[in-house]
Amino acid sequence: MDKVFWHKCWERNALGFHQQEIHPFLSRYLENLLRDEDGHVFVPLCGKSLDMAWLAERMQVSGAELSEIACRDFFREKGIDYQSRHQGDFQLFSYDNLTLWQGDFFKLSPELPPRVDWIYDRASLVALPEGMQQAYVDKLLTFMTTDTRILLVSVEYPPEEMAGPPFPVFEQDIRRLFAKDKNLKIEKLASLVHEDKRFAQRTFDVSSLAETLYLISR
Repeated sequence: MDKVFWHKCWERNALGFHQQEIHPFLSRYLENLLRDEDGHVFVPLCGKSLDMAWLAERMQVSGAELSEIACRDFFREKGIDYQSRHQGDFQLFSYDNLTLWQGDFFKLSPELPPRVDWIYDRASLVALPEGMQQAYVDKLLTFMTTDTRILLVSVEYPPEEMAGPPFPVFEQDIRRLFAKDKNLKIEKLASLVHEDKRFAQRTFDVSSLAETLYLISR
């Protein structure tokens, strides 16, 4: 994902990728997977995802986002009077138990957010072209401790039928990308077929479209 392209999307309000509802996978699956000791979830490349509000009702939330507009809009659209400050290369936007780290995700030190119990990737990996996906996963793994779990949502469609983003990522891709850590267990939890070929605010001209949920843990 080109940084200039991403900034221009937000400047032009070209947000067809923005999901306007909370993902049903959260209430159907994450609700039952939460442990009593879980207190913090990290959301990389978070945009202004509504999922973060759902998560914040259950845990402390830290999001990482490149666009300052996205961070400000997340709070403004909810009428929240947020606070902002700078820390190193990042600008922090925060309210109560939710903090957005605005800046380059690849420069975010894993020591900066509190200990991470969950990593939630709804549409982050699939936003990146194949050439960036391994670097993203490698960075993601630096935030994992022994007990950290990843809940990852991928998008699947025939790759020859459309040029992303979002880019299709299949189970074999997930297993290849996370293969460096031999201690990881990758479990396919569910698939959601979109018969209307609609993803977020866009309808794709493809023959099939589905989202698949994975649980990744040690």
